[in-house]
Amino acid sequence: MDLGAKLKKNADEFPEKAAVIFKDRVTIYFELNDRAARVANAITSLGIKPRDRVAVILKNRTEYLEIVYGLAKACVTLVPVNWRFASEEMRYVINNSESSAVVVCMEFLEKLAPIMKDLSKVAAHRYICLDGDVENMHSYERLLAGSSNNEPGLENRSRDPFYIGYTSGTTGFPKGAVNPHGNWELKELSLSAIFGVSKDDVQLLTMPLFHANAISSASIGHYGGQTIVVMERFDAEEMLRLIEKYKATFSSMVPTMFNRLKNLPRDVFQKYDTSSMRAMIQSSAPLPFSTKQWIIGNFKNCGLHEFYGGTEVGVVTYLPPEEQLKRPGSVGRGLPTVEIKLVDDEGNEVPQGQIGQFISRPLQGAPIERAAEYYRDKESTAKWFKDGWFYSGDMAYVDEDGYYYLVDRKIDMIISGGENIYPAEIEAVLYRHPKILEAAVIGIPDEEWGESVKAVLVLREGEVVTPDEVISFCRERLAGYKVPRSVDFVQDLPKTDTGKILKKVLKAPYWKDRDVKI
Repeated sequence: MDLGAKLKKNADEFPEKAAVIFKDRVTIYFELNDRAARVANAITSLGIKPRDRVAVILKNRTEYLEIVYGLAKACVTLVPVNWRFASEEMRYVINNSESSAVVVCMEFLEKLAPIMKDLSKVAAHRYICLDGDVENMHSYERLLAGSSNNEPGLENRSRDPFYIGYTSGTTGFPKGAVNPHGNWELKELSLSAIFGVSKDDVQLLTMPLFHANAISSASIGHYGGQTIVVMERFDAEEMLRLIEKYKATFSSMVPTMFNRLKNLPRDVFQKYDTSSMRAMIQSSAPLPFSTKQWIIGNFKNCGLHEFYGGTEVGVVTYLPPEEQLKRPGSVGRGLPTVEIKLVDDEGNEVPQGQIGQFISRPLQGAPIERAAEYYRDKESTAKWFKDGWFYSGDMAYVDEDGYYYLVDRKIDMIISGGENIYPAEIEAVLYRHPKILEAAVIGIPDEEWGESVKAVLVLREGEVVTPDEVISFCRERLAGYKVPRSVDFVQDLPKTDTGKILKKVLKAPYWKDRDVKI
């Protein structure tokens, strides 16, 4: 059943049940569906048609989910914009996606205002502001108040686009992975089979809704009739409070969040009753083995489940709770709906135990849909999507039992706090600095974030610049999480005979004696 139609069915079956809890305010299923229908009709009243795209720049809040489901009811494609992006990055995403409208809150108007004149596809009457009266923008609440709550009567097919998830690209531009609606019933059944969850479960949403992880887990949860407690931004102690107050049963998190929980003072952690938690999902980046041990030791009733995948492919492998301490470094075995290969540079499959690039595709005949292109980016699509296979750029090996282990990344991507960061994008900014001759950006170990961004620079002869000046230069041009945390100056960068910078040589001292070298 279509996501929008299933929300209506749930609202009819249990209208008074809590659907969303945000900042202790409860929204019941009847209200969530009512407002989603109003969003759909409001969007349509602005002249936005099925398969058009709407960009959303918001932090987590109840209204974000109203918009996700309202766009689904209108058969309009969601473009969730990372609110941490700088204005230039937002402009590229909105224009590249050919978004017809923008929904924003007051907090991010400062970033949006300078680029509005450059948004070629957004008509002047298609800006919507959530919280406040802004000249030449629709008020979200007034727009909904003047719209019908009748169901639009439209339905998405399995391959119709649900959202376009933008992830930073190696060329310096974000890439938009077009994610289809797919088989919602299969998604819900899969979640139920793995975790044993039902409509009686309470999901704690910790991830930002511009992430594929959060969009998927929230949508599947509401498809299945669950209550979802939404955090605006992750805070370790606040998470514990919410678990205790609402008897949360499961949550999906990234390593940075787990590490922040682990680093809470012991007396703070022990203040809260977390016994209701039955399942925690770990994804997006490797989780230190010591942190896994801590989670398992401190959430006694809770299984730790690990997934590997991405915006382009969804979930590909799974490591269950009973294997977490037995197989350090593993991301699990392939799902039954997925085909996996490890290949060399020529595309030939490598033998068991040898390292190759991780590629995957849906198993032939499997009722599953996933991204098959980068929107309006033929070059990247041709590079990463080949004959149905997605080439991840991750290097891995598989053991005799079929468990996969990530050991490196073919590309130089950095994962910091669950965010994908591509050095080429940062290096492009550094090369704009008049005093910098050469630049290399690498990821180095960080106990809180997994990796942090380091810039290694060669200055032009006779020039002097401080690390703080370099960091400030980047901060003006990049989202905060991409800005280098540290800067080193060297006389020369190690290079191959052809002049390519040897980043492995730069990274080696920092990753020495680490279990995972990335």
